[in-house]
Amino acid sequence: MVSEETKKRYWTVIKETRQSGRISPSVISRVEESWNKYDDDVVEEALNIHILRYRGYKENYTVGIMRNLQKKKAEGGAVKKPKNSFHNFNQRSNDYDELEKMLLTTSPPQEQK
Repeated sequence: MVSEETKKRYWTVIKETRQSGRISPSVISRVEESWNKYDDDVVEEALNIHILRYRGYKENYTVGIMRNLQKKKAEGGAVKKPKNSFHNFNQRSNDYDELEKMLLTTSPPQEQK
């Protein structure tokens, strides 16, 4: 089952593709009904991919993502989540008090005359 939170985020992104910023409930219902021919994990992943990578693309693009993911899954491939490289770094451990002391005790360079 696709989480309601993911659906909500997805439809918020899709609304951005409309001039009015709105989508009729009948369109939402029809599109979500079309998702039933795909596995739940495929739908969930396709929505997440669309949200992260394809802002500005309409909902028919998501169906293409689903089709490709379903095909990949049928061929024995895994449905992978996209790697979020934002969290792919080491946290710095600076001692800001010590850095401030160093900055305050260092004399400014002398101006040459």
